[in-house]
Amino acid sequence: MAETQFSVPQGDFDLIRYPPTRDQNLRAWDAADELLLAHVADVMTEGPFRSVVTVNDGFGALSVAVRAAGKADPQNKVSFVSDSHVASIAIRQNLDRNGLAPLDADDVCDPDLVLIKIPKTLGLLEFQLSELRASLRPTTVVVAGGMTRDIHASTIDLFERIIGPSRTSHAKKKARLIFSELDPELSPVAPQPTVFPLGLQDVQLVNYPGIFSAKRLDNGTRLLLENLPLTSGSPDVIDLGCGNGALGVAIALANPNAHVTFVDESHLAARSAEETFNGAFSALDGAGAPRAKFRVGDCLDGLHGDSADLIVCNPPFHQGRVQIDDVAWKMFTGAKRVLRPGGELFVVGNRHLEYFDKLQRAFGNSQIMASNSGFVVVRAVA
Repeated sequence: MAETQFSVPQGDFDLIRYPPTRDQNLRAWDAADELLLAHVADVMTEGPFRSVVTVNDGFGALSVAVRAAGKADPQNKVSFVSDSHVASIAIRQNLDRNGLAPLDADDVCDPDLVLIKIPKTLGLLEFQLSELRASLRPTTVVVAGGMTRDIHASTIDLFERIIGPSRTSHAKKKARLIFSELDPELSPVAPQPTVFPLGLQDVQLVNYPGIFSAKRLDNGTRLLLENLPLTSGSPDVIDLGCGNGALGVAIALANPNAHVTFVDESHLAARSAEETFNGAFSALDGAGAPRAKFRVGDCLDGLHGDSADLIVCNPPFHQGRVQIDDVAWKMFTGAKRVLRPGGELFVVGNRHLEYFDKLQRAFGNSQIMASNSGFVVVRAVA
């Protein structure tokens, strides 16, 4: 059974991962969480923090601990910033699991303390720091934490360029902290999304920071694009884990009568897909443009059963830096529920992920439609 007891200076807590994982070796925290909270306990001897913001708190280790530390103060405020909808679900779950009040609204104005977990990509970190800067004051304590593999000279340079003077701690248990002070004289330029061609009708894909395959069309998506099914009539289509919206836009280009729903757990992905779609069809009036919806959600949760004719998907096989198939499996079982009888799921993935076997277990009616040295496209029928 996976370890769930999280002990830090703020108390002992019961934390679990979300979505649930079958890997019993995975915990809902890491050494960087422990190091951040140990530092917070040390500096709190100088006085309490009334307003705390946690950034990229994957499962709630930081938010639960700082919420518990300030629960005796009715004016204590803890807010959360993340691109991940799934992370917000995990935090709510673990707060409730430990008998703690929900976090406050996503209002990061004038915080006393900002705790940042270093994300996987520097692009996302740059975007988040640029957004946060406007809410900081010179007395705000800004501390970031990550595993040493994620903190490089370029990471420190980013904090110094956007926030101000920064330094690092010694490493402990392969984790390290970054301490940064606001320099009011800095005027950093906010990062812009990258734009590159889809390869269809001069459409440009819009990628906000942190979205998969930031500078070019990835090879898996390219293979699926070459093997998308032709649709007729007015099918209900879902681009699941849409990223920049390449798959859904391609279907809408081929069949303007299709009703396409773009779904991703990333707020910036949904934003990327919407801007890609709007750019692709900007020359059309309201009556001529395909109908589209853009949804931030946990896989297909909240969508009605028997409501889709086609689902296309290039699933993630990592959660953070952990390779895991729990998210893909939830996508597959959700697709089985949401597809109408005879509806199709088209999935692309790396060959070693064995998606054909997984889809055969979930659907019992699957076939390989295309493959190359690195990827395979699988069709499953509900």
